[in-house]
Amino acid sequence: MPVPSLPGVELHERVPLARHTYMRIGGPARYFATPDDLAALDTLLLWARGIGLPLRVLGGGSNVLVADEGVDAIVVSLRRACGGIRFEGTRVHAGAAVMLPALARAAADEGLGGLEFAIGIPGSVGGALQSNAGIGDGRNIGALVEGVDVYGARGRRTLPGEELRFDYRRSNLRGSGVMVLGATLLLAPRPPETIEVEMRRLLEARGATQPTALPNAGSIFRNPPGDFAGRLIEAAGCKGLAVGHTRVSELHANFIVHDGAGTAAEVVALMEQVQERVFQHAGIQLLTEIEWWGDGPSPSPFPRPPELSDEP
Repeated sequence: MPVPSLPGVELHERVPLARHTYMRIGGPARYFATPDDLAALDTLLLWARGIGLPLRVLGGGSNVLVADEGVDAIVVSLRRACGGIRFEGTRVHAGAAVMLPALARAAADEGLGGLEFAIGIPGSVGGALQSNAGIGDGRNIGALVEGVDVYGARGRRTLPGEELRFDYRRSNLRGSGVMVLGATLLLAPRPPETIEVEMRRLLEARGATQPTALPNAGSIFRNPPGDFAGRLIEAAGCKGLAVGHTRVSELHANFIVHDGAGTAAEVVALMEQVQERVFQHAGIQLLTEIEWWGDGPSPSPFPRPPELSDEP
C-alpha cells in the first residue's frame, strides 16, 4: 500500500525511531508524520481515525525507550506546527515542540528569568509539561504555567493553570487523552548577565555529573520520597553493571548508557537487575521515570502508574 499524500503533512513509512531519540535505540514507526501547521494536524488526525491507528507525539525523545520491534502507530513530530516562541511582556508562549534549552536562551535574551533550570534538560515543552520537568533543587516547569493549549475530544482549548496538577515528575496532562500544543509561562525580569552566569553554572554541573557524551534517556528511575535513585543504585553495587552493550553509568548511577549497539531488550533486562538489587539491598521498589513505547503489554519495569485524574 503506497504512502498516502496528505495536504500539508510530510509522511514517511517504517521510519526507525532510534534516529529520533537520545537513547539512539528503537525500531520503526508504522508512519512518521510532520504536519506543517494546525490545519494539517487536523487532516492527519482525521486520516488516523479513518485507518484506526493510534497517534504518538514524539518531542525531544529524551525520556523514552522504544521497543526494538518499533510501534504500530503514527508517530507525530510537531516541530513545524508547534515550534514557535512568542513573548508578551513577562509572558512567553511556547509551542509544544520547542526544546527547553532553546526556550531558556530565548528568555534570557529578553531579560526574563525563571527558566534557567531548563538549560540542561534535553526535552521539549510538551514532554516537560506532562512530566513536570525540573531539576534536583525543586525548580520545575509546572511552577511557571499560566495556561496550556491542548487538543482533545472537546477540540482545541486552553486549560488555565488552576485546572492542572503538577506533582514530582508528573502532571495530570499525562494519560489524559489530550495532545499538548503549547503553553503560556509567566516569567520575571532578571538581568541577562545574571541569567547567563546561572545557566553556565548549571551546564557545567550537568557535564561533570552526567554521561552526556554517550547515548542515554536521562534519569531512568524516579527518586523515592526522601532519597535519590542514583544513591540507592550505587549503594546496591550497580555502577558499571552491564547487560550486552548497555551498562549503568559509572558517572551517574541513575543513567543507563550504551556503546552504540545497545538494544531495548538489553536496557529492560538491565533495569530489571537494578530494580532487584536495590530492592534486596534497601527494600525499595524503584519506579521508572522514562516512558516505554511498544505494542502490547509493557515490560515488567514499566508498570502502568495510577492516573492523577481524567482529562483536565
